[in-house]
Amino acid sequence: MTSRFIRRRTTIPVGRRLFLGVLPALLAVLLAVGLAYYGEYNRQAPEVIVLGAAVLAVASLVVTWINTRYLSARIARLTDAMPDAEREQGDQDESDEFDRIERAVDHLGSALSASEAERARRDAAATTRLREEATMLAAVVHDTMAQLDEVRLPLHILLETRFGDLNENQEELLRDARNGADAMTDALRRLAQVADADRGAVNAQRELVQVNDVVRAILPLARAAADRQQARVDTSLEPGLPRVLADRARLAEALTLLAVESADVAGPHHPLAITTARDASGVSITLSPAGGAASGAPDSAHGDHDPGATILARRLIAVQGGSADETPAGLVVRLGGTPAT
Repeated sequence: MTSRFIRRRTTIPVGRRLFLGVLPALLAVLLAVGLAYYGEYNRQAPEVIVLGAAVLAVASLVVTWINTRYLSARIARLTDAMPDAEREQGDQDESDEFDRIERAVDHLGSALSASEAERARRDAAATTRLREEATMLAAVVHDTMAQLDEVRLPLHILLETRFGDLNENQEELLRDARNGADAMTDALRRLAQVADADRGAVNAQRELVQVNDVVRAILPLARAAADRQQARVDTSLEPGLPRVLADRARLAEALTLLAVESADVAGPHHPLAITTARDASGVSITLSPAGGAASGAPDSAHGDHDPGATILARRLIAVQGGSADETPAGLVVRLGGTPAT
C-alpha cells in the first residue's frame, strides 16, 4: 500500500516530466551566462554561482535520466502488449515503437468502428424481427378472436333463448363454456394490444390530463377489487399537480389493471395505498403493495394473478412516454409533466 501511495503521489504527466527535465538545463544556461560575465579579465566568479551551476548540471542529468527510463519503460510496455503479428511487421519494415503503437491504435479504432457497426446492425435486425413477430402475432390473435366470437354467439343464444328443455348440468356446461370463451377473448384482446404496442401500431391520443382526476375515476374499481380481499384503500393525492401529456383512456385502463393486481395482494392488515406526487420528470403514481405479477412473472403464492395484465399496463404507459417500475415503496408509474396552467 505504501508503494502504491508513493507511486500515486509521484505520478506526473509526460509533458510536465519533459518540462522538468529541461528546466534545470535552462537555469544552467543562465548560470553559464553569469560565468561568462565573471570569466572576463580581472573578474572572479563567486563560489555560489559555480556551485549552483554544478548542482544544476547534475540535477538536469538525473532528471533527464529518470524521465528517459520512465518513457522507455512505458513505451516498451506498450509495445509488449501489442499482438505478435504487429511486432513482427515492425521488425520487418524497421519502424520504431511509435510507428507500431500508431498502427495498433489505428487497428483498434477500426475494430471498434466495425464492432459498433455490427452491434447497430444486430440491434436493427432484432428490432425488425420483433416487429415482424409482433405483426404476425397480432394477425393470428385477431383471426382467433374472430373465430372465438363465432363460438360465443351460439353459446349466448343457447343460454338466453329456449329452444328446448335443458337440465341444470347442461346449462352449467354451457355457462362454463361461455365464461371460458369470454376469458379467452379478454386474454387475446390484451395480447393483441401488447403486440400492437410492440410493432408501433398504437396511436396514443395524448392530451393534457390531470392525474388526480384519472385516479379518482378508477377508485371504485380498485375498492371493489380490494373488498374481495377484505382490504381497504388508502389514497393520498397531492393537490396542484402539473398536468401531463397522456392518453386519458389508456392511462385509466393501465392504472385499473395495476390497481386490481395490487388489490389482489392486499389484505386486512395490508391496505392498498394509492398516492400521487410531483416527480423529477413530472408526476408519479405509487401503488403499494406492488401486484404479484408486477415483474411480469406469475407469483406462486398468488395463483389468481394475471401476468398479462401488468405487461399490458406497462405497454400502455410506455406508449404515452411514461414508465412503470417496481421499487421497495411499491409500483411507481412516472409520467412527464408540463407547466401548470
